[in-house]
Amino acid sequence: MPSINQVYQVRVDVISPLCVLDGGRLHEEIDFYLDAQTTYVINSDAVLELAFQRWHERQPSREQLLARLNEREERLQQRRQRNIEEIKQFEASPPKDPRKQQEREQRLRDEANKIKEALKQLRQEREQLESETAQTPVVPPELLQNSGFSDLFKTGLLTIDDIRTIPGLLRYSYTGRPEVKSGQSEILSCVKDAADRLYLPGSSLKGALRTVLAWALAPQWAAQALNTFDSAKDKRQAARSLEQNIFYGRKQRDDRRVRHDLLRDVMRTFHIGDSQPVAQSPQLLQIRVFPRGSPITVEAIPDGTTLLATLRIEQYPFKNAAARAVIDFGDRQHYLQPAQLAAFGRQRAKVLIEGEQAFFRNRPDAIQISRFYADLAERLAALENTNAFLLPIGWGAGWRSKTLDTILREGDREEVFVRAVHKYNMKLNAQRSKRFQVGDLFPASRRVIMRNGQPWLPLGWVCLTVGNPPQAAAL
Repeated sequence: MPSINQVYQVRVDVISPLCVLDGGRLHEEIDFYLDAQTTYVINSDAVLELAFQRWHERQPSREQLLARLNEREERLQQRRQRNIEEIKQFEASPPKDPRKQQEREQRLRDEANKIKEALKQLRQEREQLESETAQTPVVPPELLQNSGFSDLFKTGLLTIDDIRTIPGLLRYSYTGRPEVKSGQSEILSCVKDAADRLYLPGSSLKGALRTVLAWALAPQWAAQALNTFDSAKDKRQAARSLEQNIFYGRKQRDDRRVRHDLLRDVMRTFHIGDSQPVAQSPQLLQIRVFPRGSPITVEAIPDGTTLLATLRIEQYPFKNAAARAVIDFGDRQHYLQPAQLAAFGRQRAKVLIEGEQAFFRNRPDAIQISRFYADLAERLAALENTNAFLLPIGWGAGWRSKTLDTILREGDREEVFVRAVHKYNMKLNAQRSKRFQVGDLFPASRRVIMRNGQPWLPLGWVCLTVGNPPQAAAL
């Protein structure tokens, strides 16, 4: 009989705007249009289809075009007849002044040639119109000559009211504008489903929880790897050594079924799906690297949003004797349980919050962020003895949120960490990495949300609650 999975509901309450980027960029005039206070993200395909349809409707029918040609021909014939009569009058009574005679003769000759060419062009247009091969242009000239939404509005083929009122043209909008020079704006876009609904990918959530577990268990299970963190070939290999000590079960025998090392990773039993999508527009954020940095505009899931996902923990690898005879995960199952996971999460959140409070302390230009972390500390304290905890997720949450952070520098490891910064170029600049010394701040900057020109909030803090008690579901 198969073992039973443990299934829990995971609730994610967004405390500060959450940004999980999809790797894409939205460009002004191509993907979005700006007015005084609003940014409109537009369905370009639908807009071009509407513009083409309107252009086509404006085009005269074949009968109308033929009638216009007939009118032009009639005017040209009248003009030609006048020219013939003027030539007869000239021949009958030319000017006596030779110079005037020559000028008059040249003008009449030029006029005759112009009329001849115009009639020739008219005949060609008539033949093309009457030909069965006459086709509508693939791309109208009005569209080819324009480079963005603003230019398209000038043609009259599209209006801003169309964007606001016609279903399917507007993907979504947000209040505010990118904080860069007009005409060069771009927005880093966040993850959305096919219907442009926001959601939190399960991979992002699982990665954040994996880091919580790694931070809590590394001192016990990866002490040697921590003490020799600077001795690996590169930082990937150093991180791999830590992860293997923390998450990999013991292979009981050399079995072809466990030839791939990743099968030994206990987190393969830990499954979190994508959250349910939410029907609300993203929030537009102006981000700067604090204390100094250039502006970046991003989309984010607004604070106050609640996201629901499902966690499933496999039991077969822990409880089935045959499975344990191949890979023994020891007591790692205990650490995956909601109560223990939440306890680890609260411990780590406390350290992260204290570190951020220390970073922003005595910075008069970041008073609002200091207040945020003070409130966050109180909120964390209220979660004691529950299955809830705080954690930062996503882009902009910072290096500390995605690493072992303080564990790498505890006790005698400070010098090991300094050597690792030098060797692995952890400051992403060879000179800055080499200058890093014992006791130096790392990292030395933070991404923060700006409002009215002042630091306002950090990114990505959420309150995560794992439902209790679990439900049972067959494998």
